[in-house]
Amino acid sequence: MSDHRLTRKEMKRSDHFQLAMTNILDWIQDHRRALITGAVVIVLVVVAAVAWTFWSAAREEKAQAVLADAIETYGAPIGDTSAQKDDGPHFATAEARRDRAKELFQQVRDRYGSSQAAAIAGVYLGEIAADQGDSDTARTLWQDYLDKDPGTALGAEVRLNLFDLDRSNGKAEQVATELEGMLARENKPLPGDVILYELATTLEQLGRKQEATERYRQIIDEYQGSPYAAEARQKTAGAGGAAGLPQSFQMPS
Repeated sequence: MSDHRLTRKEMKRSDHFQLAMTNILDWIQDHRRALITGAVVIVLVVVAAVAWTFWSAAREEKAQAVLADAIETYGAPIGDTSAQKDDGPHFATAEARRDRAKELFQQVRDRYGSSQAAAIAGVYLGEIAADQGDSDTARTLWQDYLDKDPGTALGAEVRLNLFDLDRSNGKAEQVATELEGMLARENKPLPGDVILYELATTLEQLGRKQEATERYRQIIDEYQGSPYAAEARQKTAGAGGAAGLPQSFQMPS
């Protein structure tokens, strides 16, 4: 039969354990209100975070719906559409369509200013401003988007927009300098062949034909599968005359 009697050492350890537990229970009793309050605060923070997440998602969904209407309007047909079965928006003139689309894009910005939909609406508003000859507003809106979302596909398109805008406003030298800087960067904000093409066309506009030809040849040598390679071959072969400037950015309809 085993001996169940406690040794003096074990009895002392047991007394210490009971004392510690008593102290813990006394502390909990003394701080019960604070503990309950803290637990309530944690619960409220979690509930608020969940509520904010759902509210933000619902808000973004509404913003996207208004943006979709604006985009549909932006690309709506013009002229006599009486024979069409499409129930979507249509307008008698391009000006009427533009004005209505501008109104809808601005609604997205005004109502849902911090949403992704509002940021995209700003890009469209920049396109409308550029079409109306308001370069300052176009630049402000496009730069605002680029500052927030530089790494997106739309951000890349906005960069090209800004290059085109600056070239048309007599800032081709500034554009060339910026593009040269991009080429030297390890983490380029645009694909290398795009930067080279933009630089080559900018140099052509500045009358720096030999430098432009060198950039076209660089596209051929380093980016043989590039969509710009065929045009680069024509340029270096002397075909096609002077290079045209890249087309102004067109938003998808």
